[in-house]
Amino acid sequence: MPNDEPLTPKTGLVVPQAPALSAAQQAVLAELYLPLMGPLAYSLYAALRSLQSSENELSNRRSHAELLGILNVDLPTVLAARRKLEATGLLRSYYQQDELGAMYIYQLQAPLLALQFFADDLLSVLLLDTVGELRYQQLAGDFAAQPIDLTAAKDVTANILDVFHVDSQKVTTPPLSVQKVRAQLAANEPAEDHSPVLSDDDFDWQLLGQILKQNYVDLKQVASSRQLIITESRVYGISEIEMAKLISEVASLTTGQFDENQLKLLIARRYERPAVSSQQVATEATVATTTTKDNKASAQLSTAEQQLVTYAKQTVPYDFLSALKQEKHGFVTSGENRLVHDLIGRGVLPNAVINMVIYYLLQNRELAALNRNLLETVANDWQQHGITTPEAALIYLKQRKQPKSTPTRRKNNRPTRKEIMPKWAQQQQQTESGKQPAQTGKQITAAQRKQLADRLAKLETNSEKED
Repeated sequence: MPNDEPLTPKTGLVVPQAPALSAAQQAVLAELYLPLMGPLAYSLYAALRSLQSSENELSNRRSHAELLGILNVDLPTVLAARRKLEATGLLRSYYQQDELGAMYIYQLQAPLLALQFFADDLLSVLLLDTVGELRYQQLAGDFAAQPIDLTAAKDVTANILDVFHVDSQKVTTPPLSVQKVRAQLAANEPAEDHSPVLSDDDFDWQLLGQILKQNYVDLKQVASSRQLIITESRVYGISEIEMAKLISEVASLTTGQFDENQLKLLIARRYERPAVSSQQVATEATVATTTTKDNKASAQLSTAEQQLVTYAKQTVPYDFLSALKQEKHGFVTSGENRLVHDLIGRGVLPNAVINMVIYYLLQNRELAALNRNLLETVANDWQQHGITTPEAALIYLKQRKQPKSTPTRRKNNRPTRKEIMPKWAQQQQQTESGKQPAQTGKQITAAQRKQLADRLAKLETNSEKED
């Protein structure tokens, strides 16, 4: 799991040289990334740039104490800021140990261009949830290019071959020095960042396509917006028919194309609705339970737990969280909404299991609000243990609660203490059971029997007094 390696102020760090940011990239960093990660993570990004090493040698390392001095904060604060940089794609962290000790290698990543940022489903939705619809629209307008109408103009741009003389042989067969530089730059190019792909096994794309085709919506654009559609569908529980209506509302009547940002705004306005009442939750869960077939896993659960499982399966995380918060006389914060949206966007757990993570933290752990660290820790733990159903989640929680050994209890509800018998008593017990003859080989007298009985009774009396 990321960020589990040891980290102290003495731990070394190396920041390889990264290309300088352009004015456009700096604007995106300040206007679009800053609201997501906060001022401290923004300062950490700048501090790491100041610690870049031009030699890119691992032996030329600094310590985290120097970084703490620049930011004037403690280590946990820096670690939290680092995780935000990693989560937003601005930093890749690597841990290594060598003869000089432990070390982190921090590779700074350039921010996306504005067009790429708004095209990214997770980043754009997180920005919308963070700054609100009005500010989101303002930012989109600030970064939107204002094209000039060139329909009446004539393109008179010169071609490179019209200006420069280039040997055609060298173009078809590049010189060796050119090939070496290309190979070197390609090797240094950071690996492509693969965004998490959500499972869409339960989404009927054929049905969505048939409805949109009748409404003359551009199906090619629908295919390119596949990730966005799946993310929004899972977050808010939008069916194929409802999604088709939403896309049709924002699609152009002339071109059939639609603006993804407008679709996100429409969904946010329509589905961020008031919380479901706890009474409605109980009613829906009870009705659904009567129609649920018992299986091996649910047989281990109580009736109340089966009702919880059924509701978790039938409710999208946003509504599930809203119902729990209302039951606790609270409300869903914008931060909690972002956490749930981010966890769904990762595509690592089904919605029903995410609901159980929420239930565990708010009910079992009695948290007032969801915490990012705990949410990610529990989700990561459940994923590693293969928890894919709410039944499995409840059984897993029960198993973790069970003690390793349960002592036998007396009638007074106090655990029975295991007494160590003296050797003479062990010999007597073994003799009577026929397992081992007495060491003397003689029969004991009646007086000896009475003496032994008195000593055993005295021991029993003393034991009860000590208890």
